[in-house]
Amino acid sequence: MSDDYLFDGTGEPDRDVERLEQMLGQMRGSRRPAPQIPVVSGFSRTVERKTYFGVRFLGPALAMAAAVMLMVGLTWKNVPTDNGSWEVATVIGTPRIDSSVLMGEGRIAIGQTLTTDAGSRAKMEVGDIGQVTVDELTRVRLVETRDGRHRLALERGTLHAAIAAPPGQFIVSTPSATATDLGCVYSLHVNDDGSGLLSVEAGWVAFEERGRESFVPAGASSRTDRVSGPGTPRYDDTEQAFRDALDDVDAGTDPARRAAALRLVLSRARGRDAMTLWHLIPRVGAADRGLVVDALAARVPMPPSITRGAVLRLDSAALDQWWDALGLDEANWWRKWKRPLM
Repeated sequence: MSDDYLFDGTGEPDRDVERLEQMLGQMRGSRRPAPQIPVVSGFSRTVERKTYFGVRFLGPALAMAAAVMLMVGLTWKNVPTDNGSWEVATVIGTPRIDSSVLMGEGRIAIGQTLTTDAGSRAKMEVGDIGQVTVDELTRVRLVETRDGRHRLALERGTLHAAIAAPPGQFIVSTPSATATDLGCVYSLHVNDDGSGLLSVEAGWVAFEERGRESFVPAGASSRTDRVSGPGTPRYDDTEQAFRDALDDVDAGTDPARRAAALRLVLSRARGRDAMTLWHLIPRVGAADRGLVVDALAARVPMPPSITRGAVLRLDSAALDQWWDALGLDEANWWRKWKRPLM
């Protein structure tokens, strides 16, 4: 093909350019004659203004642009992305990602496990919503990470999470319960037997397993074990005897001891321990439920919109309305959070 053909139509045409001209020619509109530039003093002839927006110019230009876009696309396709992994850094010692020693900084991908020994700690960036610090003697696996959903599996040890995100975006599963962040700061520990302890410093955490729910506020904790799942949450400033008795109510196997423990919890509960009593209502047997309801009513009166019978039947709407009366937060916000995930 002659170069003159691209500019003035003379010379031998290229087949590809001709074919492109035919395709683009179908979209050609009516063309006005090229305007004439008037004669200027000193010039003896009329000069025709050339236009570079015709088919002969646009054809090769478009072909070249397409080639450039193809090159950019191939280059972009081969650029590694951070999807499916988190930044991870050594705090102290020599943590490992699977079988590899973490030297300073690196990344952990979905399916990989971070392990720390007695002399090492690490920290992970949870996408752009927070950070997790991993203590010594801990084993944790990255299960899922995508927009709006990040999940770890804590097999043993301790982690500390600080998350600033809408409810439900950060989840940590353990052998005996699943912790779902509701916008908070918390610590989670798992023992070798699968039991564990959740302690919340700020915000809320939902602790669940097999339909058993604990909504743990700031300043409170909840134990968990493989048999009974998440325990009844209690504030950390309660007396030791109260906490021990609550553990017996949750996981005790001796009926007489459990009955005595329940009486101690009901008699020593403070006003703010209404949160604990509310959680106890569906956890005790039907024979003891009325005692828990009366104890809660003595500390936070039952709303006039619900009935004792509805509460004893474990009507969810009645329980949620009584929760709202505790002055902690409204139940509907975490009910709405749960709905899309179920």
